[in-house]
Amino acid sequence: MCSVVDGWFSSLVCFTRMRTRQMKSSWTLAFAGVCSCGILYICYAVSWNANIPKMAYLPELPPQLKKTTGYDIWPSFQVPVNEQDEQDWFQQRCLPFSVKISIANLGSILSHWAKTSDEKCRKLLVAFNTLYSVSTRNASLILPDPFQVKVKKWLGNNEELFKEVYHQEIIHVVNRFTREHTIFNPLRDKRPVLPPDEPEADYYENILKETKKSCDFCNFKSYTAEHLFHRVENEHAFSMSNTFKVDTLHALIAMKQHDPLRWSAESYMGLMNLTLAWFQKAHRSFPSARFPSLIWDVLPKCGASQVHPHLHGFLDPERYHGVVEAWRLGAQDYFTTTGTNFYTDMARLSASLGLAVTHKSAVAFASLVPRKDHEVVIMAPTAGKDFFEMVYFVLRAFADDLHKYCFSMGLAYPALDGLEALIPAYARIITRGVVTDVRADMSSLELFAATNVNIDPFEVTELVRKSAKMRRKVF
Repeated sequence: MCSVVDGWFSSLVCFTRMRTRQMKSSWTLAFAGVCSCGILYICYAVSWNANIPKMAYLPELPPQLKKTTGYDIWPSFQVPVNEQDEQDWFQQRCLPFSVKISIANLGSILSHWAKTSDEKCRKLLVAFNTLYSVSTRNASLILPDPFQVKVKKWLGNNEELFKEVYHQEIIHVVNRFTREHTIFNPLRDKRPVLPPDEPEADYYENILKETKKSCDFCNFKSYTAEHLFHRVENEHAFSMSNTFKVDTLHALIAMKQHDPLRWSAESYMGLMNLTLAWFQKAHRSFPSARFPSLIWDVLPKCGASQVHPHLHGFLDPERYHGVVEAWRLGAQDYFTTTGTNFYTDMARLSASLGLAVTHKSAVAFASLVPRKDHEVVIMAPTAGKDFFEMVYFVLRAFADDLHKYCFSMGLAYPALDGLEALIPAYARIITRGVVTDVRADMSSLELFAATNVNIDPFEVTELVRKSAKMRRKVF
């Protein structure tokens, strides 16, 4: 094509020279110059674009992938009506005899459950096996005589526990749709816990005192950034823009007090209600952004850069961030397979097994595939009072009843518009170990393979049940 253009350009030059000899008008020369430059530009552009692969500018998904990226409209999320009735019915109708339900007994429970002739029980078992894979594996070993002394000491010189070392039972649980894989070894949870070198309470008081003096969040109007649409604020909390963002709409929503654990129910509700206000204001400024999620880490052990209590909020235009979207994709696969709501069935199965606690329109249940210790999942149709209250019960149980000084939490709210693949409001909360321990509570196992958790989910449920019963009167 360029050869044609080059010929055209030569002809035009000759023509221009002829006309110049015949005409002395300056406008003719100017016109010819403009045309020459234009033709040169066309030639260059055509030649340059011819060498650029189209995929660099017009990427297209393979046809088979295009078909799998859409979401359907799912049945709405439903909370179990009465978790105690669900549990009682399951134990009376689906198990041949009374048995203590625990993570260590889960394989045996499934074996007995499979023998039931009750049609409803069998349907429930199909639902469980559709969602989860459970396998129990034996692990035996030999201990040299000198090493036996050390192992006994690790176990507090408890002879019964020492016998279990030789023949350990390890339970693997996999969520088939989220692909989460958790490994439990009940013996690890039975080991005596030694007190830390520095008392956690002393560490906590010291870090509060040291950080308050220079805390930017305590002087947020002078030392924190704002979004272009400014802040939201109420009596107990305020928003700011993260100075070093990970997304266009990346906020910090913080309490107006420095202590990250000793806050009142009123202050907590003020914080959580402000998350809703910020998402709504951000959505009005950026209508295409509609997928809200939050994270909350307490103290440096958990990765918090500031001791002052604060959540990170994200509002994305395309999808939820990371793990939240992975659950949503898993929920879509589950709907395609079963025609039912993934979140509803996960809560219903948890209630039947005695893992769930309900509060008004919210439900909390200990996860069978926890990311780390004590994971509790809280769900409700919407992010509102009932949902926030149930989250409060769990947080206070960890801080006040377990005396855990650091926790991590992730939350996601339903999309701000659209009906396709509408998730419930949900939170996932874990504890993060001893706050003074220099060792990380996560390793390459958790980062690149499966998760090892040694806290029995069934015991976690009892903790949440007691907290909800004791603290309902607060609201």
